[in-house]
Amino acid sequence: MRHGGKVLAATAVLAALVASGPAVQASEDPGCAAGVRFTSNYTEAASGLRVMSVEVANCGTEALQLNGYPQVDLFDGDGRPLDVAILEGTGGITILDGFDDPPQPITVRPGETAGSAFVWRNTNTSLEPPQIAKHVELATAPGAVRQPLIAVAPQLSIHIDLGSTGRMGVRAWYR
Repeated sequence: MRHGGKVLAATAVLAALVASGPAVQASEDPGCAAGVRFTSNYTEAASGLRVMSVEVANCGTEALQLNGYPQVDLFDGDGRPLDVAILEGTGGITILDGFDDPPQPITVRPGETAGSAFVWRNTNTSLEPPQIAKHVELATAPGAVRQPLIAVAPQLSIHIDLGSTGRMGVRAWYR
């Protein structure tokens, strides 16, 4: 194998490790103070439609039971809450395979993960400035502790450019 091939192979392995994230215990990671960590590692953008991956990692010591939708709060760059309707499923924003599937009970054991996603359109039909979320707080279920969504490679910051739509769809937890 030539040198370039080794670099590509190593890059692919590192990318897979970053995407899956290491299993860590809450005491090792300040993002796991409540026993879970929320991350997003990509946003797909095409023709104004955006889809952002969301993952919850159980970095606690007990199994995590999920059955529903992530609880989501969006904030602008100054920490002010955005007035956005958070919809279960696509909410008519678009049609995406699996996105409108009903919630199913999921058990996430320590070191395991489950997924969700956000969908929105970047449409601005107002004279008002567009709404842009720079910070997201999530909880696994109503009443659970809220924690920040952490952007990981390749994107290193949260950028949810809602324009003037005022709504975002959320996929139920899934595996």
